[in-house]
Amino acid sequence: MNATFPIRLALPPRGVLTPNNADDPLPYYYDPRVGWLYRHRLQMGLDLLPPGGKRILEIGVGSGVLVPTLTAHYPSYVGTDLELASGLPALVRPPCEAQFRTADLLADDLPAASFDAIVCFSVLEHIADVDGAARGLARLLAPGGTLVTGYPMVNPAMSRAFALIGFSGIDNHHVSPPSRIHAALARHLRPRGRSAFPPFAPVPLALYQCSAWTL
Repeated sequence: MNATFPIRLALPPRGVLTPNNADDPLPYYYDPRVGWLYRHRLQMGLDLLPPGGKRILEIGVGSGVLVPTLTAHYPSYVGTDLELASGLPALVRPPCEAQFRTADLLADDLPAASFDAIVCFSVLEHIADVDGAARGLARLLAPGGTLVTGYPMVNPAMSRAFALIGFSGIDNHHVSPPSRIHAALARHLRPRGRSAFPPFAPVPLALYQCSAWTL
């Protein structure tokens, strides 16, 4: 098992991954216009994961963009989503023991205090009950573990930016802005680190930000 940190994103070649639903942003990771930003936002989050830890949970596994990367660095992996894409087990890097489950963050579908690391990218902005989601994340984290979550700006300018790259109706999906997400996480967890794009942008102004938290 490769335990090198910081973890570097290993994006599977185009055509390997399968979208898990019609809204999966998978094509944008390979788009010559915006692919670099989609990949960079994941790398910002990976850079916040500390060395160590054996069991990692990915909430919002989607098409499996992160599965090869995370299973190459952790001996135990659980990936969840409301809908699971086909072919996810084939992305796992041995000898990692991995499982994939349909699960709802708000439904207590997973065992408490079980994960040394949790990653949750581009999920919380889709949840109206963001305080319930933050409480659920804190419940799942083992003592001393680290949660890393990422979320975009939610405002009219971001809506126009999504429309320009062909993703219309983003306002129907993005319902919780960064300030509300950050405040909810702070009610249940202690901040451990943050990165943003553009660099050093404050919470209300970052196009995308990743934050790390612990119990």
